[in-house]
Amino acid sequence: MVKNLIKMKKIFFYSFFALAIAAGCKNDNQSSLVSNANAASISNTGNNAAASSTTNVATTSSAPAQQIAAKVDPLSSQLTPSVSQNTTNPNGKVTTVKFEELSYDWGTLEEGKSMTHIFKFKNTGKEDLIISDARGSCGCTVPEWPKEPIKAGESSDIKVVFNSAGKGGAVNKTVTITANSDPSPITLVIKGIVEPKKASN
Repeated sequence: MVKNLIKMKKIFFYSFFALAIAAGCKNDNQSSLVSNANAASISNTGNNAAASSTTNVATTSSAPAQQIAAKVDPLSSQLTPSVSQNTTNPNGKVTTVKFEELSYDWGTLEEGKSMTHIFKFKNTGKEDLIISDARGSCGCTVPEWPKEPIKAGESSDIKVVFNSAGKGGAVNKTVTITANSDPSPITLVIKGIVEPKKASN
């Protein structure tokens, strides 16, 4: 009887000891799992932070480049010459012109009166002469020019009217002609003296 009790106590003791060891191992495994999970979480956080930092650096570095490009493009577009159609010389054909005179001196003119002069010229080239514009240096000098093409070898003229109202002393005015000529533009000059208007008796 006593031997049986001692044997049962030994069995109970060993069983309890085995359970305690098993429980300890289980706790160690759980702690290890928690530690591994925390380590993985920290690692992922670090990787995300690094990726975010890399993205921010890339964005930051690309932003100035884009800003610089945005500033350079307008500058580049300003530096690039614009190409406009030449309505005067659409086919690239150029001719030559010879004027009988490029300057005219009218002498003296009483203030308030108008003076008209005709500049005669000839198309001495091999292409049609097309005058696209003739412009006076001020509103007092008004040119009139042929609007139709002038054939090679043909002659024509440009009429210039000068109004001396409000003018006085030595006067020098110009008319600038734009055409498919070489050279172009061509400058005509009118000059003279404008005397004060005589007082009426």
